Amino acid sequence: MEPLDHGCTLTTSLDGAMSPEKTSSRQPARAKSGLAKKLGPLVLGLLIVCAVAWARLRDTASSTSSAAVAVVTRGDLEITVLEGGNLKALESLELKSQVETREGAKILSIVDEGYEVTPEDVESQAVLIKLDPTEMKERIEAHDIEFENVQSELTETDEARAIQSVESQNEINVARQAARFALLDLEKFLGEAVSREVLGQRVLPATEGALMEYEDDFRKRLTETLERQKESNSENIVERGTWFRVDFSKYLKDELLGDGEAQQELRKREDELLVAQSEFAVEQEAVLGSERLADRDFITKATLDKQRVALKKAEVKELSAGTGLELYRRYEFPKKAEELLTKYEDSLHLLDIEKKEALAKLSQAGAKFRSAEQMAKMAQKKRDELQEQFESCTIVATKPGLVVYGASARNNYGNSEEKIEEGASVRYRQTIITIPDMRRMGVQVSIQESQVKKVKVGQKVRIVTEAEPDKILTGEVQKVALLPDSNRWYDNPNQKVYPTEIHVEGTHDWLKPGMSAKIEIVVEELEDVVLAPLQSVMVESGDTIVYAERGGKPERQVIEPGGFNDEFIEIKSGLDQGDKVYLSKPVSVGGEEQSEEDES
Repeated sequence: MEPLDHGCTLTTSLDGAMSPEKTSSRQPARAKSGLAKKLGPLVLGLLIVCAVAWARLRDTASSTSSAAVAVVTRGDLEITVLEGGNLKALESLELKSQVETREGAKILSIVDEGYEVTPEDVESQAVLIKLDPTEMKERIEAHDIEFENVQSELTETDEARAIQSVESQNEINVARQAARFALLDLEKFLGEAVSREVLGQRVLPATEGALMEYEDDFRKRLTETLERQKESNSENIVERGTWFRVDFSKYLKDELLGDGEAQQELRKREDELLVAQSEFAVEQEAVLGSERLADRDFITKATLDKQRVALKKAEVKELSAGTGLELYRRYEFPKKAEELLTKYEDSLHLLDIEKKEALAKLSQAGAKFRSAEQMAKMAQKKRDELQEQFESCTIVATKPGLVVYGASARNNYGNSEEKIEEGASVRYRQTIITIPDMRRMGVQVSIQESQVKKVKVGQKVRIVTEAEPDKILTGEVQKVALLPDSNRWYDNPNQKVYPTEIHVEGTHDWLKPGMSAKIEIVVEELEDVVLAPLQSVMVESGDTIVYAERGGKPERQVIEPGGFNDEFIEIKSGLDQGDKVYLSKPVSVGGEEQSEEDES
């Protein structure tokens, strides 16, 4: 038998399925048919194995080619921060409640929101808001009673101060006169020259002019005395001069006393002694003559005895005059001089005391008056404030524009305030109506904590409103808050956002406060850098990587990223212009890793 020649070729159709193709045979049909019956199961098994292998190759090829690939380019990259916010007027007139009450002031009437205040309304002072003035009336009436009492107290203290001033001046005048009279008495007794010398030794004013200077230096002496008192805890109030004993006896010699009373008294006593001595001498001669006559019996004994009695009287008178003169010199004159000097010193002391007491009394009266005056000023100020608050219950138009109700806010307890409407209560300083200046508009946005470090004052901004999405406005960042918005704490304690203010450039009549807007802040502009799609970059095992297409196969590539926006990212190293990267992780990479894991 000739051997059988059997062959089979696999062809691939356009749809990728494997299909067998028979070759020609030189055996007759009958032999072929018999052989087919014997080899049929073997051929069928071979066909199934080939089909399965081809299916797996096709799936691998299709999964690799189906992953999207992008080309790495070079160009400029604009890095932006996207946020949403609301339009607001940068300058606006806020009409606030100036009525300070415990429960808030109730709105009796208010113009409709959206009302256009006209210049005619401003000129006629049209009423925009009317608040309930009942509580303010009651407070004013209660305060008026207190105000009258304060005014009465002010009048009384003012009159008391004036009376005290007059009384103190009179007491000082009496003390001043007493000191002047005491100085005159001392001069009268000792004489002007001796008086000035003695007062000079005691460091006391010796003339009326010196006495006036002594009064002018009162405050200086008082200050010095008080300072010494603090240092030594002394009880002395006024310094009266350096005290020491004056020897007045020396002024009895050589006519030093001049024409004072003391000199006159001294002369009088000396004259009395001289007369007594003369009378004694006369009586003594008379007795001697009478004794001679009696020896001759020219006079009787009785006459002699009478002469002797007269002599005795003259002797006693002489002794009395001499003793009186001596007593005056040793005791009466120094005592009288010391008394007059002490009286003068005491008068100066009393003058200082009267002045000190006058200062204290006037100071007390002045303090009471100033206290009452301050109370009156405070009462008047409170009265003016109450009157001003009463008048502010009626708020009139002062500027033309569009009326916008003030937004409600949260109080310290997290509760929302009442909506602005008739019958609602508004707290003190709460904004009731805002009249915005439509010529200058801005956008208030909240920047996320993760983005706020990128935003700086002066950065350019693109703005698109929901009302006009086809119009792109430009602006600039003007203010970024240093601290996060505390009001957001009630909504989400874990979210921190920073209020940011953006000014819109130009004037746009169609902009309205409260419009929603999307803003795009240009935080950085990179020039001529390598760019790759943001979605092609991923992080694995702490490395920033992409999957680059090299040799038709994906290859894991570690890169150094730079700045990025919502579409592209800067590649500082790891890729070059023209490289191709996969936009997602290729399935084949994941399958190979899975196969390796399965084998392991």
